Amino acid sequence: MNERTQNRFDILRLFAALCVLVSHAYPVSGQSAPDPFARWVGLDTLGGVGVIIFFVLSGYLVTLSWERADGFWDFAWRRALRIYPALIVLCALTVLLLGPAVTEVSVAQYWQSGTTWRYLETATGIRIQYALPGVFQNNPLPNALNGSLWSLPYEIKCYTALVLLSVFKGSLKLRIGVTTACLFALLLQHPGHPPGNPFTEWMGFDYYQLKLGLPFAIGAFFAAGAKTLKPKFLQIFLIFALMYFMPDGTPFRTFLFLTGTSILALKLALDGSWIPSIPAHFGDWSYGVYLYGFPVQQLLAYSEWQQHSFPLYLAGSIFFTLLLAAASWFAVEKPALHFKNHWSSRRQQPL
Repeated sequence: MNERTQNRFDILRLFAALCVLVSHAYPVSGQSAPDPFARWVGLDTLGGVGVIIFFVLSGYLVTLSWERADGFWDFAWRRALRIYPALIVLCALTVLLLGPAVTEVSVAQYWQSGTTWRYLETATGIRIQYALPGVFQNNPLPNALNGSLWSLPYEIKCYTALVLLSVFKGSLKLRIGVTTACLFALLLQHPGHPPGNPFTEWMGFDYYQLKLGLPFAIGAFFAAGAKTLKPKFLQIFLIFALMYFMPDGTPFRTFLFLTGTSILALKLALDGSWIPSIPAHFGDWSYGVYLYGFPVQQLLAYSEWQQHSFPLYLAGSIFFTLLLAAASWFAVEKPALHFKNHWSSRRQQPL
């Protein structure tokens, strides 16, 4: 199957990225109320739903990538090409252009501050930094340059976990299934479930490792059993029906929400032929939206677009983010992917 032309992964990933952008628009612009999904449904924010979709689709596609890869280095190289070129460019633009243009401190203070250079650690994808000296310090949501990147280290940890699972012998589907069951058990017991502190470590895991690891594992499980295991609307209906009768705020209800949303996203991605698809020549802009959405929103808030009207602010956020996402795809991400066969090609060369 050609993931780009015969299913709806690209359009759903773009939808997920825009969900995150819309959700962030409320706190970044200083709105007193959260996004409509959080207000009306209450299980999560719209951004939270977007992150779930991201992780389950990533779990599915990355597992297929692992199964097709020509060894560990080929897999790692392909993942690195997908993540790091665009991330490095974003960090460079943020430090070199955005920061000096809007900082409230002097240019000398900006460049002499250790905080400025620590921000470059964000390019590792592991040590995410959120502030630059004097940048957006008077915004409604102050001192945060790119709040969306908090989930990136969890994504990389999921890749690592998948590779480690593959070290063990036996069926990959079975190994992922056992891991999914363990994540479920830990999620039910973790003290970081809201209103607890989600960053509290328990049994070596914080709450988000479990909350995001579970959708990734579900996606990986369906990918490992792709020949016989298919998401079905009956499964989704039964999960959400059971969730409806669960008390609010319980870990089991959270588990059902994560599982139902994950399987629904997979079902739509694989079988949603009625959903419009993105033409192949457009490419995948979802990562660019993820990278640039928050800085664009902060810059518009700095320019006080939200003072005119929230719809104008939101429309401007989407428009400028999509422009930058397109530029990121065509100028950075797509050219980088031309090197994806580097390791497999090297292995095929005679010694």
